[in-house]
Amino acid sequence: MATTSVSNTSTAAMSTTAQVAAANKANAQQIMTKLGAGSGVDVTSLAQNLVDAEKMPKANAINAKIAKNDARISGYSAVSFVVNEVQTALTALKDQTSFSSVTAVSSNPGAFSVSAGATAATGAHEVEVLQLAKPQRMVSFGYASPAASLNSGRALTLNLTVGGVVKTPITLAAGKDTPQNLVNAINSANTGIKAQLINTGNGSANPYKMVLTGPTGSTGAFSLGVDIGNGMAGLVFNEADLSKQSASDAVLKVDGISVTRSTNSISDVVEGLTFDLKTTTSSVAQVNATRDTTAIKAKFDALVTAYNDATSMFGVVTDPKSTVDTYGATLVGDTTVRLVRQQMRSIFQGNSSTPGTNISAMWQMGFKFDEKGVMSLDATKIESSLQDNFSDVVTVFTGNQNGLSSYSTQNAGFAGDGVRKLSKLLGASGPMLSQSTNADKQTTKYRDDLSNLDTRMTALLARYTKQFAAMDSLVGNVNSQKTSLKSSFDGMMATYTNK
Repeated sequence: MATTSVSNTSTAAMSTTAQVAAANKANAQQIMTKLGAGSGVDVTSLAQNLVDAEKMPKANAINAKIAKNDARISGYSAVSFVVNEVQTALTALKDQTSFSSVTAVSSNPGAFSVSAGATAATGAHEVEVLQLAKPQRMVSFGYASPAASLNSGRALTLNLTVGGVVKTPITLAAGKDTPQNLVNAINSANTGIKAQLINTGNGSANPYKMVLTGPTGSTGAFSLGVDIGNGMAGLVFNEADLSKQSASDAVLKVDGISVTRSTNSISDVVEGLTFDLKTTTSSVAQVNATRDTTAIKAKFDALVTAYNDATSMFGVVTDPKSTVDTYGATLVGDTTVRLVRQQMRSIFQGNSSTPGTNISAMWQMGFKFDEKGVMSLDATKIESSLQDNFSDVVTVFTGNQNGLSSYSTQNAGFAGDGVRKLSKLLGASGPMLSQSTNADKQTTKYRDDLSNLDTRMTALLARYTKQFAAMDSLVGNVNSQKTSLKSSFDGMMATYTNK
C-alpha cells in the first residue's frame, strides 16, 4: 500500500525530528550545568545530535519524494501490464484467420484428408480421387561405390530439360566423374531435379544406384543428355527398373466436376477447403464442413476478462482509499491513467471501421457495459451472431485482413484498430513508458540530493566536532586555573590563620 507507506515515512520523520530536538535540549541543559560545574562535556555526541537535527528533516522530505515516485512507477507498471493483456486478447482476434471455426471431415481419410481455413463455409461435398500427382523418376544401373568412375576419369557434361525449359549444362571436371560428385552437382544447380545416391544393400557387386526425381505433376517432366567426349560413359539409366515413374497430374471429382492439378495438396477448388490426396478412391467419399464456435467464444471471453481486469486495476491505482498492497492509491488524479482508460474503452464503443451488412457495433453481438464500466457478454446473443451473421462478425473485428502491422493505417475493425491504438499507448514513445521514465529520472535526482546532503552534513559534523573540542579544551584550562587559584588562596589563608 504505497500511499500508506509514504504517510508512515512522513510520520516517522516527524517523530524522529521531535526526538532529536528533545535530546538536543537536554544536552544543552547538561552543557550549561557541566560548564557551571567545571566538568567535561561529551562534545562528540553533542556535535552528532546537532547535525542530525539539521539533516533528518531534509533527508526525510527527500525520502518521501523517492517513496512517492517508486509508488508511481509501480502503478504505471501495473497499468501497463493489464493494458498489455487487453492488447494480447485483441491480437488473438485481429486476423481473419483467427476465426477459423469450420471443421471439415472426410469419410475416407485413408484416401484424402481435408482441412478448413477462415473462409470455409459450412456444407457437404462429394469427392472422388481418380489419380494422384506424381513426379518423373529415373533410376540408374548399379555402381560399385560412390567413387566409381562414370567416364574413365574424363570430364562429363549433363544436359537437362525440365518442363520444356533447357537448363544450364552441369559439367564434372576430369577426375571428378563419380556418382557422388554428379549427385552433388545436380542438387547444387537448382534445376528442379533432385538427385540421390542409394545403397540398395542387395548383396551385388554394384549396390549403389542414382535416382533423379523431377517436380510433381506433368509439367515437371524432364529429359537428359550426356556429353561424354570420346569414349563411353557409365551414366546409363535402366528403363526396365520398377522404380521408374512418369510424371502425372492429380485428377479428382468434386461434386461431379472433374479437376486436374499438378499437386496432391489442392486448395483452390472449394473455397476455404484444402484436400491432401493420399491414394485413389473406389467410390464417392463425403466431406462434411460444420462450424464450431467454441474456440472463438473462448477468445471473446478472454477479451472480456482482460478488459475487466484492466478496469479493476485502474480503480485500484486511482482510488485514494485503496488498501491494496504495492499498487493501491499510487496514481490518484493521474491524467495519464485517465487518458489510457478513456482510450481503451473507446476501442469497444461506436461502430467498427469495417462494418458488416447486419452488424456494425459490439453491442449488437452481445457485448455490453454496466454502470460501473464492467464488460459482459451475452452468451445467447454471441452464439446467434456467430451462427447467423458469421461473416459480419469477422468483418467488424478484422476488416477481413491478415497480418496487418501496428504501423498500418488501413481500417482493420475493432480488434485490428484496437491493437494499433494500444501499441501506441504502450510503445517507447507512448505516455505510459514516458511517465514511468520521467519518474525514474526524478528518483535518480532525489538520490543525488541525498548523497549531496550526506556530504554537507559530514563536513558540518567535522566543523562542530572541532569547535566543541576547542571549547572543551578551553573549559578544561579554566577549570585547571580555578583549581590552582583555590589551592593558592587556601595556602595563604592557612599561613595567616595558622589553620
